[in-house]
Amino acid sequence: MQRPTPGSTLRTGGFWRPNLTARACGAIAIAVLLLAVALPLVALFYRSLIRDGALSLGNYIDVFSATRNYQPIWDTLVLGFWSMIVAAALGVPLAWLVARTDLPGRRFLEIVCLLPYMLPPLIGAMAWTQLLAPRAGYINQLWMSLMGTRTPLFNIYSFGGMVMVMGFYTFPFVFLAVRGALERMNPSLEEAARICGARSARVARDITVPLVIPSIAAGMMLAFLYTASNFGVPALLGMRARIYVLTTRIYAYVLQGDMAGIQLATSLSVVLLALAGLLILGNRWILRRQHGAAIISGKSVRPTRVELGRFRYPLAAVVHLFMALTTMSPIVALFITSFLKAWGLPLQASNLTLRNYQYILFEFPLTRTAILNSLILAVASATAAVLLGAALAYIVVKAKVRGRQAVDALVTFPNAIPGTVLALAMILAWSGRYGVNLYNTFGILIVAYLAHYTFYAYRNIAASLVQVHPSMEEAARISGAGLFRTLRDVVFPLIRPGLTAGWLLVFAPTLRELTMSILLYGPYTPTIGVALFDLQDAGYFHIASALAAVLVVVILVTNMVMRKIVGARTTAA
Repeated sequence: MQRPTPGSTLRTGGFWRPNLTARACGAIAIAVLLLAVALPLVALFYRSLIRDGALSLGNYIDVFSATRNYQPIWDTLVLGFWSMIVAAALGVPLAWLVARTDLPGRRFLEIVCLLPYMLPPLIGAMAWTQLLAPRAGYINQLWMSLMGTRTPLFNIYSFGGMVMVMGFYTFPFVFLAVRGALERMNPSLEEAARICGARSARVARDITVPLVIPSIAAGMMLAFLYTASNFGVPALLGMRARIYVLTTRIYAYVLQGDMAGIQLATSLSVVLLALAGLLILGNRWILRRQHGAAIISGKSVRPTRVELGRFRYPLAAVVHLFMALTTMSPIVALFITSFLKAWGLPLQASNLTLRNYQYILFEFPLTRTAILNSLILAVASATAAVLLGAALAYIVVKAKVRGRQAVDALVTFPNAIPGTVLALAMILAWSGRYGVNLYNTFGILIVAYLAHYTFYAYRNIAASLVQVHPSMEEAARISGAGLFRTLRDVVFPLIRPGLTAGWLLVFAPTLRELTMSILLYGPYTPTIGVALFDLQDAGYFHIASALAAVLVVVILVTNMVMRKIVGARTTAA
């Protein structure tokens, strides 16, 4: 039997101890991570404490001395609170119906519930504008025509409109968390309650719901965090009504274009970062104290399905109709508007055209450039994230180096940081102050995307690496293969589905990203998200709808491909 070649790795405890080359590659990956994540955040915090070239709390004093900054903080908290209430009100019952009842069409309902999770809230805000714009929205037009009034049924440009849209686009967080808990729940307690004569409603109230409260709370916390860090919905719906939240106030300060504005923006960003940190800690505290852990486990269980009896079909009709109205109808309205010659025209055959698609794809310089830029950025960011995520995942999962928990935390944390905060941190770190100027270039966008989205590639690849038994690498090493040949011929082929799924998970959100791009794009680097925001904000709703429709198709196709890849990987495992 051939001995391992000199310079290869030695086995320790079932894993390979990395040699010098592996350590060098690992050091480079960690250095890239530090430069992309740690340096910008340190620069942000440091700049928030600098005033007139000296350390000072003056920026924070100015922020909290200006009464106009109190309202955005309060509105952020209120918007997050009501959005998570709407998310829970929708997500909990829908999860129960899908996971625990014999409701007809459960699988289709599950797909419909996940649709808002796939699409960005920016497109959701645009879609609901088509229905509930005060004068030209289709629902408001129908209402005013039927009632003979000039008063719209609902004005989407309001705080209530923001709550509604964010609630509809964050309820999947609660739905996914609760559905997972319900499917893993040991049914013994519920069966005992039924044996004692309890009806289904009482079992759900006294047994099922209390056991999944930690999952409900965790989903609600994620919905709150997602709402607090969102820019697109408050910008499109709130700014028109002069309603500001922290993300849009930070954006307004940056647009001032002077150092005073940047200083105030950095201070507000630290406030938003602190809020996000508290929410993350709260979510972890809830999960650690999950009192249902004793009866929710990883064992294969089959909870008893609740028979809805005579309410089965009427309830199915109501639920499916409601989801069609709240989830499907806005997207349908978006597509209809994309074919109109002008926004607000009646829905007649003579007013429909394909000209909007021709215009955005082949004629309008902004959208042509934005589409090309977003494709380049998405491909480059996804590729870089997979390379970096694979290196870091191998270090954490296989090499078992010291400090791997810190590496894992450093990859995970930026994903929870609001995009507005991360974008401002990138501006402060990569605008020439530290010797590298990436401002107004593709470089700063790629670094921001890499910092924010590497988490998706890293998690997916790490999950694939866990499934690769060490004996596969041992066999290659014993046969004389070096580290890189082992990776190329053994490891990468085995984790190829995870690599592909990780690539797609980064590609999809970077293709339509807005929150960071709106602060980082330059004259020659507009993105699809920026173009959508500019067109919608300028009132070119029919042109923006055409661009959004193209993006929706691309996102849905990408998600279908990813689901097939993940499903194939699960089956193979």
